[in-house]
Amino acid sequence: MPNFKIFQDDADKARIKIYGGQNVAVNTDSTGNLGITSTGLAVTPPSGGLSITPPTGGLGITPPTAGLTITSTGLAVTPPSGGLSITPPTGGLSITPPTAGLTITSTGLAVTPPTGGLSITPPTGGLSITPPTSGLLITSTGLATALATTDVSAIRANFTDTAGSPDTTYNILGVKTWTFGLYNASTTNAPATVKLQISPDATNWIDHAGPVTINTGGVDTLVATVFLKYARVYYAAVNASSAVTLNIFFQGQT
Repeated sequence: MPNFKIFQDDADKARIKIYGGQNVAVNTDSTGNLGITSTGLAVTPPSGGLSITPPTGGLGITPPTAGLTITSTGLAVTPPSGGLSITPPTGGLSITPPTAGLTITSTGLAVTPPTGGLSITPPTGGLSITPPTSGLLITSTGLATALATTDVSAIRANFTDTAGSPDTTYNILGVKTWTFGLYNASTTNAPATVKLQISPDATNWIDHAGPVTINTGGVDTLVATVFLKYARVYYAAVNASSAVTLNIFFQGQT
């Protein structure tokens, strides 16, 4: 009240202090604003989820020295109308996807790598990129791509059918170069014939290379000079009384 005077030997005791549940005074900074300090601040969102609306000028998050870790079984980020900008700290930005995988949906996602370059380490199950409808464009002054290979083998043991049988059908649409390798592993004198068949639909087949006769212990190859979507080996025994064991290899580079 105006002109109301008090008598107090200790002036500090005339102030009002606010204490928390642990009987400790609430902390403020040098300007008197409420300060929140924690070695690990835990925010438990409500059941409906936690929504953060950035101000007009944008939301700035400064990670601690050791880095910022965000753990979620499924984190959804809705960018503001002007777009979402993520500036990695000096040491780089590390994103560990959840077990089910990380899904990023955008009509146009722009990622600006730091000076040292952008490194993406795929999870154990592999990295899947689904491009938008208009396609995925990768522009680089020097894009390095590690080549992948495929190597499939099968053993066709003790066959005597002279009419022959088709082997496994391979879709070679995404394989840059490929070859069938064949080895007659029979233990007796049992020659076999092989030929390469190709097809546009895996139903109608064209005899493209061969037939080639491979004697016991012999090795040969089948390669296409015309490109179609599907390829397979067709093999047969020369003599019905001589059982053939044939090793068939499909090896390619994507």
